[in-house]
Amino acid sequence: MRSHVDLERITHPLRLARGSHNAGSAKGCAMNVISYINGDEQITDFPATSARPLAAFVQLCNDQLAGPDGYLSPEDAMLALDLGWLTVGTAEVDETVIRPWVSKLLISPPWGVVRYADSAAAEAISVIAELHRTLAPGEMPDIASWDRSARVAREISATMAPGAERYAVRAAYQSTALSDAEAWDTLDAVTGNALRAHRLANLENGAGRIVEMTRHAIRSWRRLAGLSVVGSVPASVTKAVQRKGAAA
Repeated sequence: MRSHVDLERITHPLRLARGSHNAGSAKGCAMNVISYINGDEQITDFPATSARPLAAFVQLCNDQLAGPDGYLSPEDAMLALDLGWLTVGTAEVDETVIRPWVSKLLISPPWGVVRYADSAAAEAISVIAELHRTLAPGEMPDIASWDRSARVAREISATMAPGAERYAVRAAYQSTALSDAEAWDTLDAVTGNALRAHRLANLENGAGRIVEMTRHAIRSWRRLAGLSVVGSVPASVTKAVQRKGAAA
């Protein structure tokens, strides 16, 4: 996996837009820019050096920040790129990062999805989060406890109408399927449901809350991985965004 990015690839103005890059479309999202700078063989929403859950958070931010015309203003583009830049170097982690991060995704006071759940649903989410938090690396899980917690959460979810609370509970019970063999596929599903919960719960709040939660999610992952939580978009990228023009 690459350990550096090629800033010299940015040779013309950048303009970020809602959605993913399509060849010849002259537009793309913040993670597409990171992918391009990274030198990925194909421009993607999930650059090789970025953890997929964090890239998904940034994609949601990017789309929420887009204006009615589908494009991000230079200021909002810099905000999205700043978040995207912080995902670089986060891809290579193991369960010592993933499980504690999932626990925070579920119940962290600033950004956990438990905020969207009440009573029994909140309890079900909290129980599963605690199972992730207390499972030591390499330790065999108590299958009965995990199965019981997942079953309770599924039963609660089945009685709910579509909405933020239901997706929050769904994220919790799907996370009980995490394993070394299928960790990333499961984590994609868990993150996807958490993001749906965040989006639905903040439809009237603009992009601000989503941006804040994304920043928490990225910083949490980086702290758990022993990485710096401070970073800034390189000057060459900043200048490309500030110039008027179209994205690659």
